[in-house]
Amino acid sequence: MKNIVFRWIIILLCLAVALFIVQIRVNSIIKKNLNSVIKVEFPQYTKEELVKDSEKRQKYLLTRTNVKFEVHKVKMKENLWGIAKQHGYSVHTVIGCNPQMKTYHVNVNDKLLLPETGGCLYPVSPNDTWATIAEKYDIDEETLKNTNCRVTDLSKEIFVFVPGKKPAVDTLNESMQEKYALRDMFRSPLAGRLSSTFGTRRHPITGKVSKHGGIDIAVKSGSLVAAAADGVVIVASTDVGHYGTAVFIDHRNGYVTHYGHLSKILVRVGQKVKMGQIIARSGSTGRSTGPHLHFTVKKNGVGVDPLKFLW
Repeated sequence: MKNIVFRWIIILLCLAVALFIVQIRVNSIIKKNLNSVIKVEFPQYTKEELVKDSEKRQKYLLTRTNVKFEVHKVKMKENLWGIAKQHGYSVHTVIGCNPQMKTYHVNVNDKLLLPETGGCLYPVSPNDTWATIAEKYDIDEETLKNTNCRVTDLSKEIFVFVPGKKPAVDTLNESMQEKYALRDMFRSPLAGRLSSTFGTRRHPITGKVSKHGGIDIAVKSGSLVAAAADGVVIVASTDVGHYGTAVFIDHRNGYVTHYGHLSKILVRVGQKVKMGQIIARSGSTGRSTGPHLHFTVKKNGVGVDPLKFLW
């Protein structure tokens, strides 16, 4: 009887040792497999890196939002307005997603971060909450959270995406804040496609390189043209040099605006006009290759880029 008990004790000890060895082996295999698993570590960026680099900004937002972003390389003859229109939103979205921009002008091969839908980036501050950001942009808090669905700790974030909203002026760099402030001075005289910008260009008729003193807005002939700001009409004539039929308005603060290549004038010299008041119809009079409005802004007699005030 004692021999049988002893044998069973030996057998059980052997089984325990075997199980212990097997357990060690299994744990070793599990540890080895876990160590072989690819560890996904999201890259960490500083705010300065994200502001300067569109591609890093794209990677950053990819891990935080449910919005797709692309990095667009600017091509010859492209401008912000045309790029925005191609994507179905306003130029505010392009500006709001590219904090590196200090001007409305872009150069060939510049890289712009473009979202699939309209909106802007908000630079998160230490005291921000979802509620304060939502209140700032007048947006539903849940919509904001759902858009930035991969954000787990807002206090550690650098940017969040605010869908469907223009950038808040106080979130822009100083240069762009100044440009946004100028928007209050003038409004666009009409809606249309920006076909030529302010500055040096090759003239479409003469072929010579010269300075273009305003912007050209391509529209159908007969489109209504409005005053860009309050003022007094100082020119309303069918014979204004290369402008053809044109209206000039003095805004009494050193600024004068020109509206050229018109088909019909609807105001008279000396008449006071208000911002947005209809003053003429567009056309193709004077030296023109087709129906459009030539719009000029002058400050104390010197031409100023109208796009400093408009978009």
